[in-house]
Amino acid sequence: MVHSELYSTILSAFKEAGWSYNEVEGREVVRAGFEAHHTRVELHVQSFPQIPAVSVVAESPRTTTDPVKRERLAELAMRVNQTLTVGNFEIAWDSGRMFFRATNLFPTPQGDRKIIQGLVHNTVGEMDRISALEAIVYRADGPELASLDLAVLLDSGEFVPDVPAPDET
Repeated sequence: MVHSELYSTILSAFKEAGWSYNEVEGREVVRAGFEAHHTRVELHVQSFPQIPAVSVVAESPRTTTDPVKRERLAELAMRVNQTLTVGNFEIAWDSGRMFFRATNLFPTPQGDRKIIQGLVHNTVGEMDRISALEAIVYRADGPELASLDLAVLLDSGEFVPDVPAPDET
């Protein structure tokens, strides 16, 4: 299979960053997993050379068919989405599975390695951040689930890991 320039840039971005990945046979898609602060984040990166765009999608390993939990997860996704400037959370309603998707359109057919790496970093960070809140929803039942104040939990900042200060030397 002959790869597009955009897909070659995705591969180059992963190699330059030293990230392990697997290519999906017959498609311009790579899969990768990252150990983050709260969880392991599994994602895929897909090129759409016709437009030229790259989409990075992380998928939660958790699912639920409980309608109350699913509704609280949808509220969580909506509240987080209101704070985002890049990407968004989605819910596969039937399975109750959360996703994070970040997509970028490029002005050139080859795209940009640094932007692709930034999309991956952003996707890992956002999926990691919500995983702790998602776990709270999954653990709660009955009145506890109904009384969860997701707005307060999001504003608490306790689920965002400290970012080390840059070395000034």
